[in-house]
Amino acid sequence: MDIELTDDEHLRALAALEAVVGNNDDDLTVLAGGAGERPLPALLAAYGQHTLHRILISAFGIDATTDYDEAGRLVAEISPDPMARIVFLLTDALHNQAGLAGDDPATAKRIARSILLAIDAFTDADDRDALTLLRGLRNEVLGVE
Repeated sequence: MDIELTDDEHLRALAALEAVVGNNDDDLTVLAGGAGERPLPALLAAYGQHTLHRILISAFGIDATTDYDEAGRLVAEISPDPMARIVFLLTDALHNQAGLAGDDPATAKRIARSILLAIDAFTDADDRDALTLLRGLRNEVLGVE
């Protein structure tokens, strides 16, 4: 189950991750959102699922140049893979945690840390590298090269 995110939600989630990397609780509080916005823990869980699935697909060699038949074959290989199963368990746990959290900023911070640790597990990025990666993801959403 992939949850669609708007560009604004992508940007809000990225800003929250940057706030956690910078240990900036004030920025995280501002990003908690308001009426009509998805609670930050739920948004971060959805963003984490989207991003980790994207990383997983990339790890299996699926990209925009992969033809339909090859992509189908590679996707069939993903589900039983132990790395994929861990990603699926993690994203399910993030959604469960977010479901219990409401709009609790402390839980949002814990979910963000889990996402950052998972990204680090795939990329070996330290905090400085994580910020560069997050800026790159933001630029992608904004269409900046």
